[in-house]
Amino acid sequence: MKKRIYIMALFVFLMTLTQSCDDFKDLNVDPTTSTTANPKTLISKVQTSYSGDRETQWRSLAAYHMSITQMISDGWTVSHGQAYKLDISYMEYMWKSSYREINDLILAIQEAEKTPELVNYVAVARILKVMIFAQLTDSYGNIPYFEAGAQADSDNLHPAYDKQEDIYNDFFKELKEASAQLNSSMPLEGDLIYSGNVDKWRKFANSLRLRYAMRLVNVNESKAQSEALLAISAGVMSSVDDAATVIHGNFNVSTSGANEIRGNGFSQVQNFSEEIIVACETYVSYLRDNNDPRLSMMFGMYAAYQEDATSRYNSKSSTDTSLEITDEYLAKYGAIEGYAPGYFLWEAPQGAPSDIWSPRFVEKNGKIVQIDKYFKSLQIRRNLTRIDLPSIYQSYSEVELWLAEVAQRGWSNFGGDAKTHYKNAIFANVDELVQVLGAEPNLNLNTDVYAENLWNNTPNKMEAINMQHYVNNFFNGIEGFANWRRSGFPKLKPTTNNAYTDQSLNGLIPRKLPYPNTEMNFNRDNLEPNLDNGVNFWGAPVWWDNSLTRGVDL
Repeated sequence: MKKRIYIMALFVFLMTLTQSCDDFKDLNVDPTTSTTANPKTLISKVQTSYSGDRETQWRSLAAYHMSITQMISDGWTVSHGQAYKLDISYMEYMWKSSYREINDLILAIQEAEKTPELVNYVAVARILKVMIFAQLTDSYGNIPYFEAGAQADSDNLHPAYDKQEDIYNDFFKELKEASAQLNSSMPLEGDLIYSGNVDKWRKFANSLRLRYAMRLVNVNESKAQSEALLAISAGVMSSVDDAATVIHGNFNVSTSGANEIRGNGFSQVQNFSEEIIVACETYVSYLRDNNDPRLSMMFGMYAAYQEDATSRYNSKSSTDTSLEITDEYLAKYGAIEGYAPGYFLWEAPQGAPSDIWSPRFVEKNGKIVQIDKYFKSLQIRRNLTRIDLPSIYQSYSEVELWLAEVAQRGWSNFGGDAKTHYKNAIFANVDELVQVLGAEPNLNLNTDVYAENLWNNTPNKMEAINMQHYVNNFFNGIEGFANWRRSGFPKLKPTTNNAYTDQSLNGLIPRKLPYPNTEMNFNRDNLEPNLDNGVNFWGAPVWWDNSLTRGVDL
């Protein structure tokens, strides 16, 4: 309840903020920021905008991160990543929004440091700053870090780029120091994640440190091990209640204006009238083939009555005009599927059934429901497309999977062996779907039997662990894209025969996002040494990835 009150209280402030920047100068000096920074308000704003900015969730998360990793498919404005169609204009959105948020956090730190009693605001802003910078560097590679934002000299309009290795080393320092800096006797108001609970913030800082430590296993395993063990010993998340979660409000861009950041950004994309998002068969098949109880919790078949099916909008799961017809469809047509990877919804995938372009029909409530071509694939369940859907920035289930990998690598059996942590992660993810996101529980669920059988039937335990990361990260697709590159799971078949595919990838899969044109135009001298042989190439791996083919089914 407190979180919802905070969001409402921020309405007037947030609506005064514009979210446009024209070049990198705007990233160093945010024109929307008051000359007298309020740490509480700035931190609250960032906590919700990180997942509430529709345009960033649209042009980055949905268009590229989730679709490259074959979690979703789409037929309209998100139609890019599943066929590796490059739109360089989309690269601006995450870059600019992230640096705006970083700038706000740096200003919050600078202002809070003037008053010793505000030490928790300093610590929290440092933790959030690491999380946002990690999203940037994991997506783009080397980036401006030490000279970026309000920490830069006021006349530095062309910040230097820093190596990802140096950035990661600073992450570990920042998270360690911020964790130690937190003080339960000092105030922390306006906190939309933990409602001022300093102990939970400390666990979050350590859990992020564990996440970023595990990124390094392919480039510096000894550093990965030492940082992971230090993070674990300092205290990581130990229950679903420890998850870093923001409760969104029921506010949509279509009703509140282009600057709206209080609603769930990904849900705002799904509720946009022209947008159709369906599950990708790669993601669905793993759940279906393993009889995963989460398949029915997350996805369903939706369509409209025949008289309403003239508008595609009426058949989207996010609309009240659609009907959930999973059982009826399965009974008549024998299978429920995601959409084929590598194709847009307006295309006919190779091997598609002969009636691909013809509608199918089922009966519901004594009336005929018409399932047109675009809706023959599973959609995200309606309750999980709502605008006030919470966002989980890091989950307890993710942490349990890191502990499982730590144990499987033989580094430590903290709190149990790999199998114990693996099963805990599945239990936790089911609980998170129901308790945090509000999914309908699966009444036929026997999670213990499912988790036990899946572990025992997967010979490669690293594959078992990281396929659960893949499942867990559906609502955190940026992290899903990162862990696919790190772990090599799932093995994704690259798209090669789509007319929209960027052929410069040479039959491989994008490993990063290319730099935005604003950087190419306004900070070229600093950017140039960080390009791939002078080319702004999205097939080049970032430092910790160091592979062109990990996770690629060649």
